[in-house]
Amino acid sequence: MITRKEKILWVFYAAVLVFLYLLSSTDLIIKEQKSEVYPLSVIVEDVRDENYVNFRKGMDRAAMELNADVSFITLYEANDADQQLEMILREQQDGARALVLAPVDEAMIEEELAQKRITVPLVLVNGELPVDRISAVITTDFYAMGQQLAAQVIRKHTPEIPVYLFSENHDNVVTRRFHDGIMAELNEAGYQTAWFQSREEDTFRKTIEELVYPEPRTAVIIALDQNSLARTAAILADSSVYFSHIQGLYGRGTTPSILTALDRNLVTGICVTDDFSAGYLSVKRAVEAIGNQIIQEQTVLESYYIEKEDLRRPQYEKMLYPIE
Repeated sequence: MITRKEKILWVFYAAVLVFLYLLSSTDLIIKEQKSEVYPLSVIVEDVRDENYVNFRKGMDRAAMELNADVSFITLYEANDADQQLEMILREQQDGARALVLAPVDEAMIEEELAQKRITVPLVLVNGELPVDRISAVITTDFYAMGQQLAAQVIRKHTPEIPVYLFSENHDNVVTRRFHDGIMAELNEAGYQTAWFQSREEDTFRKTIEELVYPEPRTAVIIALDQNSLARTAAILADSSVYFSHIQGLYGRGTTPSILTALDRNLVTGICVTDDFSAGYLSVKRAVEAIGNQIIQEQTVLESYYIEKEDLRRPQYEKMLYPIE
């Protein structure tokens, strides 16, 4: 026979088990504190997200650590300012509480801010708008980067060899600043330069071909943007004749195709930045702005000149091939 005391003990044990179950698997006893999710949108100026590989890795890391819900958005047409503005207003209307922007036309963005059509915190990547108009800027000194690259060209090539500058058919802040830094150094050193913008698909190929026919000549090429560098490297990879007439190919960028071209000696040297940190910090600043935290308004990242032998050096390998 089970005594009354034993029955009471069994009921007590059962109650304890039920209590522990509720405590461990539900929020009926202690409600679980829910973390706030920060929806934000990253809108870039390009149509290709491969130009933002390391940037996206840093962005995803920050999103995971800071509980941000990040939408990464490219354009349908590269460097289309009207389309970028349309996407800014759309994302804002759809609930983004902050925007990270690689701007196509800063004057247009400034005008929209003045008219108060952009009402959420704005973080610029590689922009130059005054920080009293926006929440934060993550950038690099592209003028200094241009000087840094030109110094390497001057060190390796004599002024008798002309320097061709290649770029796509647009003039954004980054390209302009990079170009100005390069020209300041090359002009002072007495180098002959010519700037070729890719208004047609085969502009770069035709320019290189003119070094071969009818009178053989040589030149140094500096690509002012990532896409131009990748395209020029691909042209040289297709023809050993073209390659023999280029004394050096230089530029900037950290895309996989550029790093591969550097490793294959198609590219002589490049200037790089820590894109992973740029992506991480842009999301971090946006989350801080949403939370009305005191933030560091402007962050200027360092740039580095590297050649093939630097690709496997630990300090650059971690930056160029970051693990998510």
